[in-house]
Parts: sequence; C-alpha cells; structure tokens
Amino acid sequence: MWTRKAAFTFTGGIALVLIGMMISNQQMMILGLSLIAFIVVNSWISGHGDVEVQRTLSADNLYKGDDLYVELLVTNRSNRKTQMLDIYDNIPHEMKLRSGLNQMQLNLKPGESARIRYVLRCPLRGHYSIGPVSLRARNTFNLGVEEMYVDHHSDIVIFPQIKDIEEAFLRSRTPKMYTGATTLRTPGQGSEFYSLREYVPGDPFKNINWKAFARTGDLMVNEKCRDAVTDLYLILDSRDLARIGTVLKNPLEMGTVSAASLAAFFLKRRDSVALAIYDEKLAYLPPDTGDKQYFKILSALAGVRPKGTMPLQAVTNSLSGRFSRGSPVFIISSCEGDGTVPAAVRDLVGRGHEVTVLSPSSVDFERLVSRIPRMSYEVLKLERQNRLTTLAGSGAQVIDWMPDMDLSQALMQVRGY
Repeated sequence: MWTRKAAFTFTGGIALVLIGMMISNQQMMILGLSLIAFIVVNSWISGHGDVEVQRTLSADNLYKGDDLYVELLVTNRSNRKTQMLDIYDNIPHEMKLRSGLNQMQLNLKPGESARIRYVLRCPLRGHYSIGPVSLRARNTFNLGVEEMYVDHHSDIVIFPQIKDIEEAFLRSRTPKMYTGATTLRTPGQGSEFYSLREYVPGDPFKNINWKAFARTGDLMVNEKCRDAVTDLYLILDSRDLARIGTVLKNPLEMGTVSAASLAAFFLKRRDSVALAIYDEKLAYLPPDTGDKQYFKILSALAGVRPKGTMPLQAVTNSLSGRFSRGSPVFIISSCEGDGTVPAAVRDLVGRGHEVTVLSPSSVDFERLVSRIPRMSYEVLKLERQNRLTTLAGSGAQVIDWMPDMDLSQALMQVRGY
C-alpha cells in the first residue's frame, strides 16, 4: 500500500510527463518518468521480512485492581533487515496502560531481537484476551506500507476482589460426618470454648474448670463448641437490574465481591461452598471444598454479566432438593423488581435454613448516575425499607448494604437480628 508521500510523488510524475508532452519539453518528461519509475521499483521492495512475536504475562489469573506485567519478544527470522517496523500490541479497552508503551518502532537486523515491556492495570473483573499484534512495515523511503497481524492471543481471567472477613457470621446447626471441621455455636465435642455449666455425674474429669471451682466452690465443666463441616449456599442475583449504577459501583459488582469473599473465608475454614447465579437462566456449582472449588467459584464470578429477569422463587424451587438440611443460605440481591423474594425466603426458612439476605441498595446506586428528586428518593427508600422489613419478618437476617459501606461493616449488621 502506498503512503501519501508515494501517491503525491506518483501524481507529480504523471503531471510532469503530461505537461512535458504538451509543451514538448523532454527534460520535464524525463523527470516525470524518473519519478514514476522510482515509485514502481520501490513498491516491489518488501521491508518486513519474517518476524516472530512471543508474549509473556506475569500471571494468567489476577484479582481486580492488580497490575499485569507484559513482555513482547520480537525476533527477525529473515536474512535481511526489517527496515522501519511499527509494532502495536492490542489490549482490551477495559484495561488501562499504567507504565511503559505497548507500541514501538524497530529496525531489526537478521536474527536480532527486541523486547517491549509495559504494565496494565486491571480495574474490571472478567475474561479477557490480549492480542493480536499489529505490524506495519515501511520501506526505506517511507513510500510503501504493508500491514499485517500476528494472531497471537494471551487469555487472562480477572477475579473479583477478596475482602477480609474477620469472623464467621453463619454457622450450621446440622453437623456432617466429613473430613474437615467448622466450629458451630452449639455445645458438643470440639476445641473452642462455648460456656460453663454445673458438673453432672458422668462428665469427663478433664473437662472440670478448676479455676472456676477455686473461685466459686462449685464444680463447673467447660462446654466446647461442636465441630462439623458446613455446607454454605451462595445465591447471586445477576439479573439486568443489577447493572444500575456506575461501571465500578453497581449491585452486581458488590455482589461478586461479597460472594468471592464469603467463599474464600468459608473454604479457608474447610467448609463446603456452593454457588448459584441466576439471570436469564440458572447456573449452579455444587458444594465442594479446597482450592479447586475456590478457583471454580472465582472463575464463575469473573464471567458474570447482568441479563435476564429470572425470579428468585424459581431458583429456590429448582435447588430445594439439593440443599443440605439446616445449611446456611446467603442470598445476594437488591430485591428489586422481583415479587417472589418474600415467598422464596419464607420457604427456605420453613425448611430450617438460616437465611441471610445481603441486599445492595440499588436506589443509592441509581443516585450515583442520575439526579433523583429528594421527595422521590425518600419514597423509594421507604418502599425498599418496607421490603426488607417484610423479609426480616419472614425469619431472614437482612443486611441493607450501602454503596460506601465496607463488606465487613455490612456483615456486622447480622448481629442486630
């Protein structure tokens, strides 16, 4: 492909030939023919050679907000120079260039290599691909340009952020006879202190609290918290309404952060965690433990997008046969636009589950992007509060999660119920 410089030169040569023919000026005709011949011969010369590109990433999986270090190794495999070669590495528009440059102009000798290093910031979760690499080769006089692509892609997964949770706010009342232990808030065999009670004949002698006996004169026995494995069920609302707010602050983003943080916390305690995501359909990940389940959950949360209008009751009806008896169920939803939420919560509570509703306030998220009159805002807040009060009256623990509230701070509201 000719450059603008080559096009003007070729046009000028033709003009000189024509003008020279009109005025019978041989010198002008020879000069015009020389320019035309120069452009034609120059267009036959290719300047890119055989270029090989290799990309190296600092990691294949990152967390939202982390930095990604990228290195490109460009090697000239031909027996001649590349002339002027422009290299451009295509990056997703969701990622921001933090330092360095993802483009460079090179002139490589045969067998010579060059490295391009840059750092990307990853502000959004998701599944992304870096590439392809765009090459633009110019000849010596910058009269011809040849563009091509090296179809080399590097896939990367950006997980949601993991927030620290200081203590468990959900504990199952039903033990399971599997490997691994979670402390439950019921007396039984365990290692964590629960309470003191009076000695009853038949109690193990080693459980007597001698300090309490010395202080009160009565035999007292240490009760321990019973250990068992807990099945924790996370239900995440990713309907189209979850997009309300900004790109970085909306109910779905807060929901993925809370689901990932809770999953990480309970899996670290060797509990079993299940994940259900509902939008236009239901995606379910059965309960399991360990690092494998941890990365399965994070990968599923990384790819969540707001869509659909599936009701919560359809989700609970579909999963009711898979829930373990008495296991905690954590519903992460704004509870907007779904009249089946109270019935679904009542059904779960009636089956003996400990239900906690973590509800990001979509009204306040909408206020971040649009100007809502104060009177309308107060009415919407009152309607929302009535919905949450109805859920609390159904036996669920309800958390009203505001946009500026940290996850640990929001979870502390559970103690108020």
